[in-house]
Amino acid sequence: MVFPIESEDRTMRKLLMLCQDNARLVVESYRKSLVIFDSLIKDDPKAGAPQIEEIRKILLETTTLRNTLIHELNEIGGILISRDDFLRLVSCFTDMLDLIEGISVLLNEVKTRNWVPDEKIVNDLIRMADLSFDSQLKLRDGIMSLGYNSEKAIGFSKEIDEIERKVDVLFIQLDLDILMSSNEFIRILLLREIAKKLDELVNKVKDASDLVRIIAL
Repeated sequence: MVFPIESEDRTMRKLLMLCQDNARLVVESYRKSLVIFDSLIKDDPKAGAPQIEEIRKILLETTTLRNTLIHELNEIGGILISRDDFLRLVSCFTDMLDLIEGISVLLNEVKTRNWVPDEKIVNDLIRMADLSFDSQLKLRDGIMSLGYNSEKAIGFSKEIDEIERKVDVLFIQLDLDILMSSNEFIRILLLREIAKKLDELVNKVKDASDLVRIIAL
């Protein structure tokens, strides 16, 4: 006979493993996007479409993980106190991957049309991209820590808060620089959308880290 507390512990371990897999796939997907970012400087003709295709394959994989996680939550019912937090967390993962796909498609459009932005704009976009990657790595590490060290998981969440503040400041200045640049109107719209999605991606990582902090308590 499986008692409720045993069922809850077993389900919690399963949920943590599924979330760890989701966090890993977010990082893996974003690595593909960074290849396209780098190609804006290095002019790599092979970067772009192949990475987008790989990102879409990862999206399919995460759909399976999400469905499994939701099934586990339905099975446990109302026994698990943090049930709703896990549901919101898996929704954050989905939103992150959608943003990564959108960023990659827009970057590929810039590259395909050979619309190389001003050096300062490119450098700031890459800086935002690097900070975003750093936040995703900390989110992944925080979720990995949930199973054995809650304090460590909370520590990673606090570091993500700091990254999010840096990105907000950088985004405001970058948005102004793009608006004041001599680029054509369509290029300005495209570059602003890339910067906006990068900012939204870090905000979504912060949302996820807040949920990790709640689950860790």
